[in-house]
Amino acid sequence: MDRVELTLAFSWDPVGAITLDEQQKVRFPKTGARPGLYRFEIISAEDRTQYIGETDQLSRRLQHYRTPGPSQQTNLRLNALLVEHLKRGDRILLSTVTEGVTASCAGREHHVDLTVKSERLLLESAALLSARSAGVPTLNL
Repeated sequence: MDRVELTLAFSWDPVGAITLDEQQKVRFPKTGARPGLYRFEIISAEDRTQYIGETDQLSRRLQHYRTPGPSQQTNLRLNALLVEHLKRGDRILLSTVTEGVTASCAGREHHVDLTVKSERLLLESAALLSARSAGVPTLNL
């Protein structure tokens, strides 16, 4: 039986606060169009929750949360949730991972290529596992 041991190393880079604009629409800090992971940290007086996702283009993905289409269930759900928390006065912080990700497997170090969807999905799963292991609730279904 072959045993696989994999170690991933990455850091979340803070981007800034998510806010509401004058029309009460979600406004995201600028991220650029790079591929990577993103994390929304919702901080209220009662608790802290997170949503973690991956994308091939951060700015486009965040725009989908700002203006969700009628059939985009995840975008609609998260847009409503973000607006609700911001109207209550909760803080929502955006962090990303866009570079500097390494994986070690069988003694070899590998630079994780975030332009490759399977590598982003692996990293997203690891980020979700890390959050849950730390006891931080996630909004991912």
